Amino acid sequence: MNKKLDAKILMYLLVIFIFLMVYNYSETIINWVRMMISVVEPLIFGGLIAYLLNIIVVRLERTVLRRLQARSTYLARALSVVSAIFIIGLVIYLIIKLIVPQVSTIITGLIRGLPLLVTQIQTFIEDSSLASEVFNYFGENLIADFNDYSQRILNFATNSVSQFLTSFVQVIGGATSGLFSLVIAFSFALYVLFGKERLLHQVSTLGQAFLSSTTYRRIAVLMTITNQTFSSFFVGQTIEAVILGSLCTIGMLLLRFPFALTIGTFIGFTALIPLFGALIGAAVGFLLIASQSITQALLFIIFIIVLQQLETNLIYPRVVGTSIGIPGIWVLVAITIGGGLGGLAGMLLGVPTFATVYQVVGILTHKRLQMKAMAAGE
Repeated sequence: MNKKLDAKILMYLLVIFIFLMVYNYSETIINWVRMMISVVEPLIFGGLIAYLLNIIVVRLERTVLRRLQARSTYLARALSVVSAIFIIGLVIYLIIKLIVPQVSTIITGLIRGLPLLVTQIQTFIEDSSLASEVFNYFGENLIADFNDYSQRILNFATNSVSQFLTSFVQVIGGATSGLFSLVIAFSFALYVLFGKERLLHQVSTLGQAFLSSTTYRRIAVLMTITNQTFSSFFVGQTIEAVILGSLCTIGMLLLRFPFALTIGTFIGFTALIPLFGALIGAAVGFLLIASQSITQALLFIIFIIVLQQLETNLIYPRVVGTSIGIPGIWVLVAITIGGGLGGLAGMLLGVPTFATVYQVVGILTHKRLQMKAMAAGE
């Protein structure tokens, strides 16, 4: 008993000592952690590339290359990896070819169209009887205040474009300087993809050797759930974005809205952000169409509302919702928390992360209830 008590005291003292060291040398520890992260950053990025490519590789090997894999595993793996790289490269090319020019068109259209939009709103206020009553109620300073706020919006848009271009140049410069790290990351990703079975076996062997059977089994289940949730979410979200962007483009072409391809492509791209992404694209589309015609812009909003209802009630639950297994209210919670912590990346990763926690809590709760029921039965 004394030995066990002494061991616990030593453990507590060691924990207190570690906390004191962290408190006293926190800045040094943070700098050291940052340095270590910068050193292994190409490997982390390579692991992320390998994980994204592996989503495609696994599906190709299970479907298209299933017979070839039975004959030659290495040949099937090589063909699936090359196909996955080609698919990702094609997607990147299409983004550069379609999205970037569309974003440039949107920015240019907004800059040119906002003064015309301001003029149309002023004309609407002056010609509309309802607007005249509002004008008389609030006083003659309404137009002056509107002009003042409109000028502020124009200045903000101009400054935002300037900042965007500056940031874009900085990103291009950073990408050029990080070319060597990209080569290392891509090489590491290829090694991981071609040797993933061996790596998994090595990790499994280490886990079984240094962890208890219960702890190892729990970690294995957690990793399995995490992998299934994240891969299903990324696939479902991509399919949902393509469907929504295509439907938006086709609908706008049929209804003869201006900038159909530009807005449809942009909405499809922003739809990668769960729930709120399409709304961001719709807001930009409204401003872009309003610069040409306010009536068409209002009709566009009605069209987007109908399309959003179709997405919320039919497309998203079937394509994404069932794949991650959480109700819509928790998706909203995950996006809110993730966006507050990590911005756009947090909104994108918050949903699968929350879905993983949701499933794990559900499993633990079910086991807990079973244990209580068994205890009550005894």
